[in-house]
Amino acid sequence: GGSPGRDIGGDWYDLIPLPGGGTPSGAGRVGAVIGDVQGHDTHAAAVMGQLRIVLRAYAAEGHTPATVMARASVFLHELDTDRFATCLYAEADLSTGVVQVVRAGHIDPLLRGPDGTCRRLRVPGGLPLGLSAEFGSLDYPVGTVELDPGHTLLLCTDGLVEQPGADLDDGMRALAAMIAAGPEDVRRLADQLIEVAEERGGDDDVALLLLRRRGPDGPQAGSRLQQHVAPGDPEALSEARHMIRAAVRTWGARDRSDEIELVADELITNALMHTEGAAIVTLRVLTGTEHRLRVEVEDSSSALPRRREAGESGVSGRGLMLVDLLADEWGVEARGGGKCVWCEFVMPEQS
Repeated sequence: GGSPGRDIGGDWYDLIPLPGGGTPSGAGRVGAVIGDVQGHDTHAAAVMGQLRIVLRAYAAEGHTPATVMARASVFLHELDTDRFATCLYAEADLSTGVVQVVRAGHIDPLLRGPDGTCRRLRVPGGLPLGLSAEFGSLDYPVGTVELDPGHTLLLCTDGLVEQPGADLDDGMRALAAMIAAGPEDVRRLADQLIEVAEERGGDDDVALLLLRRRGPDGPQAGSRLQQHVAPGDPEALSEARHMIRAAVRTWGARDRSDEIELVADELITNALMHTEGAAIVTLRVLTGTEHRLRVEVEDSSSALPRRREAGESGVSGRGLMLVDLLADEWGVEARGGGKCVWCEFVMPEQS
């Protein structure tokens, strides 16, 4: 995030949802832009505003990253301003973690791993926007980065790096060290970096964008995992079990994994036995006074399950007794034409 209330200037960042490429999990593609128009005045801010709009438009039209940059450069050149702009455009596929990066005279991005280590990513680059059009060198090279779950990609403008009289490489090394030592939480890290830049009080603006991938192998609190399980699809059922096991492990509920897996299995089986359609299994972490893992199984039948006494025939009654016994809380709610059976497990305090 940038910070409001600073002097006016030409730094900006943007996140752009991109067309197509949607995956069953709902993850699609997103474009991330960071840029800096030369100069530190209202004219730089005005040029930045226009450049931001055209970059959004070119990206949303579905052009490749290299084409987005080339067109933006031509636009800036034809604007007939005396300004050029550095810019970095990254297109991320959220399902695979593959990020394509195009750099127009801008500083390299940084990558922080889940263990806190941070390094500069050397990305091939072309001339700044405006200049590449002027000199007819609009073929921007594309670099590819794989963002694994738990990794954070950091894009920033040179206001975060440059200190008067200091070498850019030294500045990048110092920034990488600061990120490595910073808080793990992305928002807190961003706030801290902006604070440091403000304390330094250089002449330059700062724009900063952090992208962290939260894949199924590394879900964070507040994230959500979902799996559709159709009747007679053993593969989807085993995928749901695998997802539950991975989430339980990653979310720190390993001590209760047997109970959670057993209850989830029971609810999925019930949903598939008693309805025609698919069951939708959702897992999420609820944060509040205590961490809870919530399992929801949704189906298309409006018939609400009832508990039978153990003496009666019928498996489902016994299944719900099991749910009642193992989960800390459970319930049933109507959802559209169907229902959702949910249960929650209190998770041990994170050390």
